[in-house]
Amino acid sequence: MRHVHVRRVVSAALLLGTLVACGGGSPSPGPGPETVFTEGNAWTGELPTGAEMLSPDEFRRRVDAGEYRVFSDATLEAQAAAGAAQFSKDRAVLESTPNLSPTLQMLRDEIAASPTPEGDRPAALPGGGSVLVLGRSAQLRGAAEALRLAGSVDNALAAYDLSYALLPVALRSGVPAPAELRGRPLAEVQAALWGLEALLDAQPQTLGAARREAPAGRLATQALAFNPGGGRDEDSNCNAPTGLYSRYWFPLKHFLSPVKDQGRRGTCWAFTALGALESREMVQRGSAPNLSEQFLVNKVKRDWAPSDYEDGYTADEALLWARLLGQSMPNEPDWTYNRSSGRPLKGSGAALYTNSCTGYAGTCSDTAHQSPAVCTSVGALRVCAYLNVSHRGGGVASGPTAQVWSSGQTFPLARLRGLLAGGHALMAFFPVYRGFQDDVGADGVVHNYVATHLNDQNVEVPGPSGNHMALIVGFLSNADLKTGANTPTIGGGGYFILKNSWGCKAGDGGYYYVPADYVQRHFISLSALAFGSQRSAAWTQEQALPGRSDTPVMEVQATPLLAELRAPVNLAAAFRVSHTVAKSVELTVTSDRDGTLYSGPWSTDRSAVIAPPELRRSFGTVGLRTLTVRAAFGQRQAQVTLAVNVVNTPPSVRFPQTDVAYQGEVFQLRAQISDPSEFDTAALCARTTWAVTAPDVLVAAAGCQAHVRFGATGPRFVRATARDTEGQTVSANAQLDVQPPPANPYPRVSADVASRESTGPLNLCGEVTVDPNATIDLRKDGCRALVTQPLPPRYVARAVVDNPSGEALSYDWKLVIGKENTAITLLEKNDSPDPTFELSDRRPGEESDEITRACHVELEVNAPDPARSKKLTVWSGNCINYLPAPR
Repeated sequence: MRHVHVRRVVSAALLLGTLVACGGGSPSPGPGPETVFTEGNAWTGELPTGAEMLSPDEFRRRVDAGEYRVFSDATLEAQAAAGAAQFSKDRAVLESTPNLSPTLQMLRDEIAASPTPEGDRPAALPGGGSVLVLGRSAQLRGAAEALRLAGSVDNALAAYDLSYALLPVALRSGVPAPAELRGRPLAEVQAALWGLEALLDAQPQTLGAARREAPAGRLATQALAFNPGGGRDEDSNCNAPTGLYSRYWFPLKHFLSPVKDQGRRGTCWAFTALGALESREMVQRGSAPNLSEQFLVNKVKRDWAPSDYEDGYTADEALLWARLLGQSMPNEPDWTYNRSSGRPLKGSGAALYTNSCTGYAGTCSDTAHQSPAVCTSVGALRVCAYLNVSHRGGGVASGPTAQVWSSGQTFPLARLRGLLAGGHALMAFFPVYRGFQDDVGADGVVHNYVATHLNDQNVEVPGPSGNHMALIVGFLSNADLKTGANTPTIGGGGYFILKNSWGCKAGDGGYYYVPADYVQRHFISLSALAFGSQRSAAWTQEQALPGRSDTPVMEVQATPLLAELRAPVNLAAAFRVSHTVAKSVELTVTSDRDGTLYSGPWSTDRSAVIAPPELRRSFGTVGLRTLTVRAAFGQRQAQVTLAVNVVNTPPSVRFPQTDVAYQGEVFQLRAQISDPSEFDTAALCARTTWAVTAPDVLVAAAGCQAHVRFGATGPRFVRATARDTEGQTVSANAQLDVQPPPANPYPRVSADVASRESTGPLNLCGEVTVDPNATIDLRKDGCRALVTQPLPPRYVARAVVDNPSGEALSYDWKLVIGKENTAITLLEKNDSPDPTFELSDRRPGEESDEITRACHVELEVNAPDPARSKKLTVWSGNCINYLPAPR
């Protein structure tokens, strides 16, 4: 592991020993040891999370060594004062700029209505989730910086250098070389930028057109080692995007780090900055680092722009400080990201940072920078200091950035596309309106342009819920999205592909598709990380233009391929397509009898951890056909032919294991009928016929079920004949060993008494069987499933009747109290179709004595043939009921 010190620091000279106000300011010395134990350095707030209490001498030693820096009540006051001063300065920039865009006018009006600094805000996501977005202070800081850079000739020159370097050499003669613009006024440099725009717009081949691509799933990523804190900056279980990202290739597609999750922290700027660095490393060097956002946030919020209780910042400024101070970025395992999942989403100051470290075992505190702390006591004074975290040695270096567009400027779509095609992701700063927040679906497409958001009362109000930063990584033009004769009309010319940091559950696996005119209308600024012409071998290979790459390689795996009529068969099992460079090709599969079976992108990527692609098709006629499979990449194509033999297998009939059949009783028989060419089982059953031989009788037959009364004992046969759509038939015999008539012919009856009462862990109303010889209280009410229902009697007698032929039966019920000569019938119900009988002696309000006596329930089930009627005692025990009134 590289040297990342979270317990010691020896880089005080590197850090200049400074506390720098947000957005700049002159260095000021940190507290010296002679001032450590003074009233001005006392801390009266809560002890930081996990703070270690030290002796005064040990505390002084650590501060003297530069390992820790003292903080006090005055520290927070100074941070607040610096933030307020920066807020006022940025507000003056906004108010003094004429002809603001509508987006910046809305921000200006919001700040005029609430002219105080503000930290992060919660914003709702679809499905009930929430994130923190940047509040007024960070919104204003980013907007003021965008306006400053829009008027900077140095920034305009940097933007020109960036696009010019990506031009093919043959096109450079049409525009000035960057050296010719040095020392020229801003207007001339801007005119040269628009000359570049016109040149690129006239040369669409330089803009990195996307192409349709078969989804290959998410590429396998190297697992991280055990990390300090055990945190993680990306979700462990992510499904690959299924929308436009999965269907199209674009130049940066395979040169992006995975979608990450900022959790409950307003650290989108850190994910944007490091996402740009991670992409640059893949484009230039072929490496795929996963950098530590936790470290960058700590450096910004602890050292470069100190703020204990505000997360907001911008990616450009963070990268600028890292470049000026020579600070390289360590890898994620060196200090893993803490999502602070237990932190509240509402509040201010320290209250908004409580429980920031809950569930995170690494170095942490309840602050924006999350540096651990030590404290000591000297008399009545308590003094605390935060750890200075530093990183020495290897890592990924920062780089310069150039703002390439800001709100209110004409939109340079061709230059932006050229940057993306050249390997430069765009860092976007924008307000979060409903169209990007709660009103975007799982397809990730932004379609609502209204500049509103939902407030805490779920009421739609003007303005954004806050601001955000994310990476734009690709562009899909309307021409790229054309399918057949259908050309879409996405606003502004197509979709920008935006990689977010709200986890893979947001948008389409973490990706959003934002119309170009939405970006032009609502975004505040776009900037790019500048880097030289070096490109990795992987980038060079992948960007190979169609027509300049190898021909696809095709292999026949199986021929002829056997297929069942109308049943899907995987044609991809018969061929394989590969390519030395391309991750997908255009595939066409045609049949001499069936026409085109497939035309579209086909994955050749075998590096992803997925199953091979499938191409399932079905055929409506039997017979042999020849398939032509053609794969194309650019102007190069290859093809093979193979045979598919389509057959129609007849249906099959089988009989599952059956019950015992008895002479003279109706017996139910079921057939299981299947056919690989038939998917409508009900239709198969409807075409099934049944037959028996005398003296057996087919009582009823409906579909795959028959009722038979056997007239003889011994081996008997029932025939079922199935017919498919084409008229093919197949018959099968069910053989049964018919037994003599049973001693207990149908209907067969069993019965019991149940108690209606609440049971189980959820206390749901149900019926519980009452044991024989138990005592039941006929006066009690039972439970009810719904409160709107009347309370039923507590006890009920239930009959279960086996009646396979569906004969019409009736029930005679009696509840008898007493024994032999003293027995009386308390309740009875005769000739009833109901197989249940409620047992009750409920007399509301009657003041009568109770009596407990022996009792039993009698049941007679009446069949059409009286010889088969059944009579039984259902239950016997004791009953409590009211004493009968004297006669």
